[in-house]
Amino acid sequence: MPIFSYECADCETSFQTLVRSGETPVCPSCGGEHLDQQLSLVANPAKGGEDAGQSMACSGEPGPGCGMCPGMAA
Repeated sequence: MPIFSYECADCETSFQTLVRSGETPVCPSCGGEHLDQQLSLVANPAKGGEDAGQSMACSGEPGPGCGMCPGMAA
């Protein structure tokens, strides 16, 4: 079940949602169904080594990171 990025054509809200096969997503802000699918960013795989696991982990604490955690700016 992939996560897709959308922008609502009715209220211009951008959001990401999990889309199951056969489902049509709706805007969480206005409930609209006029959505434009956006290009999603793909993360580069971590290089091997001791820090490889840490570079992809999210601590959940504010600070530098990927910016994909809710409430954290890029």
